[in-house]
Amino acid sequence: MADRGVDGAGGGRRIGLALLLAVIVAVTATAALGDEAADIKRRWLPGIKGTDDRVLVESTTYPWSAIGRVNKSIGGYCTGTLIAPRTVLTAAHCLWNQRTGDWMPPSSMHFVAGYQRGEFVTHAKASALAVPDGYRPAKASGPADPLRDWALVTLEEPLGDRVGTIPVAAFSAAEPGPWLAKDAKLAQAGYSQDKPHILTLHDACTLRGFGRDGLLYHDCDATHGDSGSPILGHRDGSIFIVAIHVATARLAEGAVGVAVPGAVFASAAAKAK
Repeated sequence: MADRGVDGAGGGRRIGLALLLAVIVAVTATAALGDEAADIKRRWLPGIKGTDDRVLVESTTYPWSAIGRVNKSIGGYCTGTLIAPRTVLTAAHCLWNQRTGDWMPPSSMHFVAGYQRGEFVTHAKASALAVPDGYRPAKASGPADPLRDWALVTLEEPLGDRVGTIPVAAFSAAEPGPWLAKDAKLAQAGYSQDKPHILTLHDACTLRGFGRDGLLYHDCDATHGDSGSPILGHRDGSIFIVAIHVATARLAEGAVGVAVPGAVFASAAAKAK
């Protein structure tokens, strides 16, 4: 009986070891699958840099209510922000019609403010479009000048009176503001391709520097659909648009978000109504 007891104990240890090994293998496999899934997501959504830090924000409260979707009648959308009662700031390349080789007519654009899961605070159609002289998306006329990749969309109605507006901060690499100190914390909010019906925020992302062409580099998690979305900074308790996201680039140190700094379009924004 004693010998059987020892055998039973030994058998118990062997079974326990087998279960432990099975658990280790399962956990390792799960971790590997998780890493693989994360890698696939990064490749599909190249603007997600490492851990996905985007969180849902309540789009019906200011300042998020001033951000919305620029919907296009031909399908698709970009993110835009009200910078004046009737003016939306977004990325110019979003408004180019590849099929016709021309800019979309304003009547084909519809801005919905404070959009979330099919509902929105308010909306209006566009009545006018302004883009920098000579700008064309890369596919339209060879290499594009991404520093000109911004546009102002004038709306038929002054939605900003209801949902608020976010002003533009005029700055550049040559004239950095308090947001651009080393390790300055920024934020980005937009409607990503994988989350088209909710507004997500990456708070406390950082400035990565400037390119020789003056473009701003950041590490906010912004991807397809986030084009035109605001890069936000704070000063004296107020929020400002310090840049707009337009692309993702791959540098030697990894992927970075590319944005047009506020100084580029600040003059035009100051005249917006």
